[in-house]
Amino acid sequence: MTRFACHYAIVRFMPYIETGEFANVGVLLWIPKTRHLSFKLLRRKYARITQFFEELDKAVYLKTMANMEAELLRIQSMLHHNKTTEFSGNGMEYGFHNGIFDELIRPRETIARFSERRSILSEDPQKTLQELFDYYVGRNFVTREYQETILEKGIKKLLEQRSLASHFSKRKVEDHLYSVTFPFVEQDADKVIKVIKPLFLGQADSTAIIEHGGHWKLKVNQLRKRNLLNGPVLFPVKGPEDVSSSDIRFQAFKEARDSLADDAIEVVLYTEKARILEFAAH
Repeated sequence: MTRFACHYAIVRFMPYIETGEFANVGVLLWIPKTRHLSFKLLRRKYARITQFFEELDKAVYLKTMANMEAELLRIQSMLHHNKTTEFSGNGMEYGFHNGIFDELIRPRETIARFSERRSILSEDPQKTLQELFDYYVGRNFVTREYQETILEKGIKKLLEQRSLASHFSKRKVEDHLYSVTFPFVEQDADKVIKVIKPLFLGQADSTAIIEHGGHWKLKVNQLRKRNLLNGPVLFPVKGPEDVSSSDIRFQAFKEARDSLADDAIEVVLYTEKARILEFAAH
């Protein structure tokens, strides 16, 4: 089977240029030999993007992606009709005979940007595009650390709305042998009396879901064994999205959630804001 030399770039959404924070929201794939340009953008299931950029109006994201898609479709049409040079309304010029892809992804001071050019060999470019999208943008990209950062921001905002955030701080609970860092810890003198730790239990693999839940139960048990936790622990959890109750990932989520819960650990869904606030306030 023929292998094609392809170039690709990651589409990045950077609404706040000052901070330099960005999210991967698409992939652009270019095959020089066939002059074929293809792309895939995150147009649905974008909640994690707007959650990460808390102050962002979702309309900004949707409009940015709509404009990006329209521009890329326009370029595809130009390529199909074999035009050599074209100007667009935003001042971009594409010389197809002289590095169209490099010109397209050239750094610009815009909300939607591209990564540097990368290369890959592919026997099936459309399959490769999907695989790249899954890795950099989709579930494979969304690590539990990234997801839990988003969840922690949401909890902090919720606590701030009820003037409870000042009761908690990020702390390392430790002795000389063992330590665990929690994002929300309430102390009385030197004693830890309350802990909130959001958990992402929606990994792509059911085994990873169960293991991550067990990992945190072990941490709590170790701290209690060492008399380092003197009060209740709350785990607001987020499970797999868009799955049925018969899906193995949902079953793994339920097992992990049930395993976590005991007399000293309270487990709630991340969306149960009233229960989270009640725990924090009492």
